[in-house]
Amino acid sequence: MATSDLSDITGFVLREFAYKETSKIIEVFSKDLGRISIIAKGALGKKSKTMGVTQRFVKASYSLYKSGKDFYGIKEASLIKSYSKSNKSFDVILYKSAIADLLLRTLDQIQIETVYKLVDNTFEAFESASSNQLNIFLAFLLKYISFSGFKPNLSTCGICGKKVNSNEVFFSNSQASLLCDEDKNLVRDRIFLTKEEFAYFKALLYTKSEDLENLKLPENYNKITRLIIDYTLERLEINRFSSIEWVYKNANERN
Repeated sequence: MATSDLSDITGFVLREFAYKETSKIIEVFSKDLGRISIIAKGALGKKSKTMGVTQRFVKASYSLYKSGKDFYGIKEASLIKSYSKSNKSFDVILYKSAIADLLLRTLDQIQIETVYKLVDNTFEAFESASSNQLNIFLAFLLKYISFSGFKPNLSTCGICGKKVNSNEVFFSNSQASLLCDEDKNLVRDRIFLTKEEFAYFKALLYTKSEDLENLKLPENYNKITRLIIDYTLERLEINRFSSIEWVYKNANERN
């Protein structure tokens, strides 16, 4: 889209911060342009018409104009969804913060359409769920990393290629795969998964977003949380960041 003015740009606000006295800069993940930076003039004013469309985690539609080399400005905007229920949940705010921060660090322009749909489905699932929101977050990580070309191999041994049939398995982050009994001792970072844990891990990857609430958390779900987060960060070659650390801490306190 080469024109200087853009209409009907739909996206999610991933980040917001104050700019000068009454304005904001927001980072938006848009359906058409990927990640863009928007200056919302007067958004912090008492009579602002753009306050609602510049809040973090809302979905909105924007008509924009070019404002300098790296920014857009808002001509008009309308709120599509505020996610008022899920944005009041402390846990969901943690998960959405981690998702937003991950996207801001790693989003590949080639993935725009696929990842946008994943974010849309994930935010809708958060809004509908009454419990087990951790499932939705972990499934997002697994699907996002899979779309990035690092789908974990949950059927064959990453070393010899033999099909792994056991209900109790070992998984290796470095191999991005299961390990068979003969080769499991060749890898130091192997993680043992019980039948229940492995079934949960696999279900997260293949269950639709709207059905994730119904997955039962395994007894030691904190182990799976660590495994999936570590796997995601390792594959994307990024360090832990503050919102991910909070998810770690929250899981540890509840497990």
